[in-house]
Amino acid sequence: MHVVYLYTHFNYPGGATIVVLETAKRLVKKGVKVSIISQSGNAEILKEYPGIHFEFVGGPLPKSLSYWIQYFRIYKRVEKILDDTNPDIIFPQIFPANYWGFLYKKHNPKIPCIWYVHDVNVMINDSRWIAGLPVAIRFFAKISNPIMKFFDKKMVSRADYILTNSDFTAELCKRIYGISQTETIYPGLDIDEFPKTPEKKECYFLCVSRLEYFKRIDLVLRSVFLLKKAGKTIKLIIIGDGPETKKLVQQSEAFGLSEHVFFTGTIDRELLISYYAKALCVVFPSTDEPFGIVPIEAQAAWTPVIATNSGGPVESIIDGETGFLIQPDSTDELMGKILYFLQNPSMAESMGISARKHVSEKFTWEKTSDKLLEVFTRYVQ
Repeated sequence: MHVVYLYTHFNYPGGATIVVLETAKRLVKKGVKVSIISQSGNAEILKEYPGIHFEFVGGPLPKSLSYWIQYFRIYKRVEKILDDTNPDIIFPQIFPANYWGFLYKKHNPKIPCIWYVHDVNVMINDSRWIAGLPVAIRFFAKISNPIMKFFDKKMVSRADYILTNSDFTAELCKRIYGISQTETIYPGLDIDEFPKTPEKKECYFLCVSRLEYFKRIDLVLRSVFLLKKAGKTIKLIIIGDGPETKKLVQQSEAFGLSEHVFFTGTIDRELLISYYAKALCVVFPSTDEPFGIVPIEAQAAWTPVIATNSGGPVESIIDGETGFLIQPDSTDELMGKILYFLQNPSMAESMGISARKHVSEKFTWEKTSDKLLEVFTRYVQ
C-alpha cells in the first residue's frame, strides 16, 4: 500500500506537523509505503523521520499574496509527482494543501482521497484567522470570502471519506459543509518520550504555542498583570514563536512584567519536555481549538492544564481531575485557577498523576496509526 500525504510545509513545529510526521513514521513501521508532498521543510525537523520519502515543490507560502497568484503552478508540480507516483491513496491534510488532493481527485476519480481535517479550512471559515493575516492578504481574503466559501464546499465534496481530529471538528464539518458522516481519530503522543516518574515542580506557569493572533496569549499576560497588581508574584514562561511575538513582548513590557514573563522562542524537544514536566501548570487559552497537541503533551509530562471550555481540550482534559476548563476569554476565571495552583502546589502534583494516566490510556500514536491503517485498508483492494 502506498499512501501519499499532501501537506503545505514543515518550516516550523506545530500540532498538524507533528500529527503528519508521527503518523507517517508509524505507518512506515507497519509496512506502508509513505510519501509526503510539501512545499518545503526544515531539515532539523525532518531528520528524525528517515523512513518517509519527501518531495518538495517549492513556491511562496500561503500567507503571501504571491502564493495565490502562483497556486496552480505549484499544483501542477504536485500533479506531476502524483502522476509519476501512482499512489493507492492520497491523504490531504490542512488548507490549502488539501486542495491539491481535491483537484487531483477530479481528474483521477479512481484513486481514493481521504481528508484528515485538522481544521475546517480556517483561512476561509474562521474570521479570527483572517483577522490575523497580513494586511494585503487579509483584504483579499475578506472580499473574496463569499466566493471562496462556495468554492470550498465544492472542493471538499470530492473527498471519498473525511477523518477529523476531534468530535468538535466533526461538528464543524457538519455545520459548515453539511457532512454528517465522519470518523474521529485523535492525534496521539509517544508516552516514552516523557519522564517515567513525576519531576519536582517549580513555581512557574507555562504557555506553549505558535504565537498567532487567535491563540490568546494576550489573555494570559493580562491575567499575570492583574495578579501582580493584587500583590501576587507570578512567573510565566512562554515557549514558541510567530507573527505576534513582537506585539506580545511589547504588551508584557507595557504591563511592567519583564521580571515575571520570559519568552524563550522555539526550543529543542528535550528542553521543551523538561519545561512541561517542571511547570506547576500549563495554560492553553486558545478558543475553539480543533484539537490541541499541547494539552495532551503537558498531561503526559505529569502536569495539569488550564484550558478553555471549548474545542478539542474538552475532549482531552477531565475538568477538575487532570486540569481545569474555564469559560473562553474569562480573565477572572483564569486568574482564579492560576492562583489556585500557586496556593496549592500539591494539587498540581496529584492532578498531574491523574493526567499522565489519562493520556497514556487514550492518546497514543499507536492507537492513531492503527485506526488510520484500518481506514486505508477499506479503500485498497
